[in-house]
Amino acid sequence: MTPLLEAPPTLVDPASGTRAWFFDEVCTVVDQTVGNMTAEVATFLTGPMEGEVQRRYVRAGKKVRFVHDWRSCATYDAKAREQLIDWGRKSRGHVQQVSVQLSKDASPFIRIAAATGISVLRVTRMQIELVDDLRPIIHELSALTPR
Repeated sequence: MTPLLEAPPTLVDPASGTRAWFFDEVCTVVDQTVGNMTAEVATFLTGPMEGEVQRRYVRAGKKVRFVHDWRSCATYDAKAREQLIDWGRKSRGHVQQVSVQLSKDASPFIRIAAATGISVLRVTRMQIELVDDLRPIIHELSALTPR
């Protein structure tokens, strides 16, 4: 990964290994899965990670940028997708922008599922995008974040 993500994560889910880094200077959360998108992963993202987002940013009236590195997801659980869409709908008020990267080898099924979820959230006017490469975003964060 990039130097920005060499720092120890702020949160790690013991069940799934999913990691999250919080960059307070720029109100940004970067999360990285290490396996498939399961209900356990979605529960971590929508539970402990969202709780930390609320504590650090939302209660202070700040909008948050989410950067989702989901390149490890070769499959997903339908329940996880529903949890994530529901989380997106509920979080819309405190989301500045969302960027998602899938694996270049993701199956058409995964890409269609992601595109469908993104379309549902765009209807709510959420700024969300599926990107081919997170490196430009990570580079931008590196430049804005003192380490």
